[in-house]
Amino acid sequence: MPDPAARFAQLADEHEARKRAATALVEGWDWYTWPGLDLRPLHFERDLRKPGRRLDTRPPLDRDVLRIGFDAQGRVVVVEEYSGFLNGTRYHETFFRHGDEVVEVAHFDLDGPIYLHEYRFEDGLMHTATMVARRGSGRESYAYTDGRISRVEIEHSGGPPAVLVAEHDDHGLHRLVEVRGNQSRTRYARPPAGFDLAAACRAIEDSLVALVPDAAAGLAVDDPIACLALSYDRPTQLVIDISAATADERAELASIDARAAWAPADFEASTGIDLGDTEPSRLVQQELALLDADDDDVAAGSEIGRRLWCAVAARLNLRDWSATLPVTDDFVVYAVDLELVDLERNLASCLPPERLAAFHERGLFAAFVGRG
Repeated sequence: MPDPAARFAQLADEHEARKRAATALVEGWDWYTWPGLDLRPLHFERDLRKPGRRLDTRPPLDRDVLRIGFDAQGRVVVVEEYSGFLNGTRYHETFFRHGDEVVEVAHFDLDGPIYLHEYRFEDGLMHTATMVARRGSGRESYAYTDGRISRVEIEHSGGPPAVLVAEHDDHGLHRLVEVRGNQSRTRYARPPAGFDLAAACRAIEDSLVALVPDAAAGLAVDDPIACLALSYDRPTQLVIDISAATADERAELASIDARAAWAPADFEASTGIDLGDTEPSRLVQQELALLDADDDDVAAGSEIGRRLWCAVAARLNLRDWSATLPVTDDFVVYAVDLELVDLERNLASCLPPERLAAFHERGLFAAFVGRG
């Protein structure tokens, strides 16, 4: 049999044949949430994700969803991906070929092949995964101890090799460590007995209330500051940018668009705080990510993170900033995501009611009153 790279080169001509062969094996279809199912050991755990959930019915067309076809033995043979952004359009297809000791997975989009994976098994356990894609290739090999995955060796074109070391106990996966060169980092660690996520979040909140003013004091500003934005990319990550805007700067932005007056990406003065690699911050980030993985649509972890940032901003609005920075009389601190998706509800949580009303009167809130 030709190697996976040679077979990948032929995939463009095989789409319809693979589709017919795989679809003919389907005995039943089920709807699943992203990211669906995967055969590779530790595929989800290494990125703090979980397999998708089976759904009783297809969700509305504006939601991403997978339709998975299973054969008579309960094996995945077809995966169809539907885009909510594209109003329910199918945009990816994946077809499986199951052999005695080999599984081949071919993934396509509307432009043709994306990747070809070859999984090889021994005694029912996957031992290698060879992957060829449009933009590179890779290989993983798997080792087991007492029938449980204990080591994954990873090679990807263009990157240094890495090893995942998995530790198990009677309760399952205990720790997952990635080793790359002379460096190692924990990808997952089971929380210690008695770990309280709410209490850990409160401790981080207390730390940030102390750290933000110190970081803001180092901003290069001369004129009085009208606002200080605590901006985040993803609320589950304990990394924020602290951005300040003067009254003149905000007025200029507001003349363009009311929302621009709250957009920290357009502010000139900024700095940052990263709690991501400290304990217990790493554990909090992990647990928030896993809560999101339980249900990507509900995103319970992201909601906890968002409330954490808002709580920090609300407490900082009670602080006397005159000794830290030159500030205007209506100076405010607020938390916001970089794309302003959470802006409206965050402002309602961060700002005192009287200050919020004043911004309404000045038109700084007019563009999105009633939204959110």
